[in-house]
Amino acid sequence: MKIGVCAWSFTGAHKESGGAIDPHTPDGLIDLAIRHGLKSIEGATGWWDPTDAQAIDSFRKRLASEGLAVFADTGSGNLASDVSPLTGAIDVAVAIGSPIVRTTISGLLEGDRRSLGADGWRAHLEGLIDPLKGAMEKAEALGIDVGLENHQDICSHELVWLCEQVGSARLGVTMDVGNAYAVGETPLAFARRILPILKHVHFKDYTVHGSESGFRLKRCALGEGIVDWPAMIALFEAEAPEVQGCIELGATQARHIRLFEPDWWSTYPERPFVPDAIEAIGDLHRQNQPEIDWRTPHECDADATSRAGYEMSQFDASTAYLKSIAAI
Repeated sequence: MKIGVCAWSFTGAHKESGGAIDPHTPDGLIDLAIRHGLKSIEGATGWWDPTDAQAIDSFRKRLASEGLAVFADTGSGNLASDVSPLTGAIDVAVAIGSPIVRTTISGLLEGDRRSLGADGWRAHLEGLIDPLKGAMEKAEALGIDVGLENHQDICSHELVWLCEQVGSARLGVTMDVGNAYAVGETPLAFARRILPILKHVHFKDYTVHGSESGFRLKRCALGEGIVDWPAMIALFEAEAPEVQGCIELGATQARHIRLFEPDWWSTYPERPFVPDAIEAIGDLHRQNQPEIDWRTPHECDADATSRAGYEMSQFDASTAYLKSIAAI
């Protein structure tokens, strides 16, 4: 499986601290990919102006000279009311040579959709169908895939349903592996369900820290957390060998998954849920580290140099781990 680096393993701390590499720039990501023998970079579509032919040409030439692919991201705006961030991102993808645009479908986190309620969440999903149909007409004409990410808001059953309603073969899923736990599923169960529509993968791991209402998920280096990476990579390579992925270590604030609160589940659809939930909760319980501080340096007001060092050390450890299991 070809694996790259995503900008969202990092924050602006590297620029703030005057680091030698700024991972929130195309050149910075390319430098990291070369250093670690990775195959691609992934960053925000806002980095590139598709009308700046000279800059686009220079970027594409450097990518080609290093043998790297690129994947484009757009943010979590309300696509139901304004799909232009996605359609604009498709234009950028064409310009820079990205075969896929990753997007999200809400700004909700921690698997908690209670602010919308069950009816409101369902209406939100239904409201995405027509805008996505329109965007996918453009994507199909230009030969671009779109991957909806499970951004701690949507479960695998809902992703499959939404893609079925839109009805485009170019629409599928950017699977964030660690985030499966945020909606009460294991990564393996989640992946098996969405494999036929899998477009791209985010490699993310978490350490687990129990609370009275559930578990906090704290970012960590790959191989130091809850995810069974040899099993996940074996599944992807066997069932979706053409799909690539990027290391995306994610948020610098621990995510509190309150799945011991009964109404947390109230917005989830009827589904064969109990086996998924029991398996996921079992994993979380077995990996619980109550004695370890769940806060990141960012949550403890560390200075920019310390924050940047924390992020880069986790990234370095992640690539070392993937090499140790012959994944890169």
